[in-house]
Amino acid sequence: MIRKKALKVALYLSIIATILLLSVVWAMPRSPSPAKVVGIFWQPTLGTKPSGNWDLLGVNTFVPQFGVADGKAWLKTTKIPQWEPLPNWSTIQKQAWSKNLILGLSGQYDEQQARAHVADHGKISLQFIQEQSLTRKPIAYYFPVEADPSWLGVNVLGKTLEKLPKPLWVSIYSVKAEPYAYDSWLASWLPSQTQVFFQDGVGTGVRSPTQARKILENLQQKFGKDRIVIVLEAFRPKSGGGFRAAYPWEIIQQLNTYQNQKVFIFDGPHYLNRPTVYVIALWQKLRTQ
Repeated sequence: MIRKKALKVALYLSIIATILLLSVVWAMPRSPSPAKVVGIFWQPTLGTKPSGNWDLLGVNTFVPQFGVADGKAWLKTTKIPQWEPLPNWSTIQKQAWSKNLILGLSGQYDEQQARAHVADHGKISLQFIQEQSLTRKPIAYYFPVEADPSWLGVNVLGKTLEKLPKPLWVSIYSVKAEPYAYDSWLASWLPSQTQVFFQDGVGTGVRSPTQARKILENLQQKFGKDRIVIVLEAFRPKSGGGFRAAYPWEIIQQLNTYQNQKVFIFDGPHYLNRPTVYVIALWQKLRTQ
């Protein structure tokens, strides 16, 4: 009886949410060039599996954040120790949302430790690239040691990136809503052939989507639109600490702000479940009518 009541409540809430969504959609001004969702991140953990319907949003590129984390590989390797159990990469690479793969390299879950050993992670990354045996070659690599202006030794990251194969991506963020001279800071260490994922900071509560858009456009003006791509944080802070999945309308607000931009989402398996995808996909469909 309790289960039936819970299901009825969930159904009613879904209907109400859909009605509200339709109201919001029709109230919004039409966008000739909506945001183009092209990629989905996954931070590998033993408690999650990369399974979803993100292709309904337009996703065709999968980005596992780490190929090696804390000295253990998330793919089958010959000499590097591995996490157990490993993801089923054969199944993953058959998914529509994983048509393309940007393969994460070596890093650590602890950011400070990753930065302290950034050069070592560069060496492990080169070894990992040689040892991994995916059936389909990655279209690019992602070096998962993140940078922000507080990192005084960030030049070591730049030197490490120079030694890694291309195409290559790295990610940046800032704990300030509108960081001063952010483009100059990035130019001071970023190698010329490296592309950048800019984390929007909305999920961490640092800034609004509008502020993120402003920073993105400033960076793109200096480095080019194809070289700087925004990462939509699909989570929000919880009052008691930690993070929750963003509600569909929160993600829609971000996407509506990032018009005419390519968007990667962080991260699918943890924060973007199938019902949420269905709601956002419906919004996308209605927006293009």
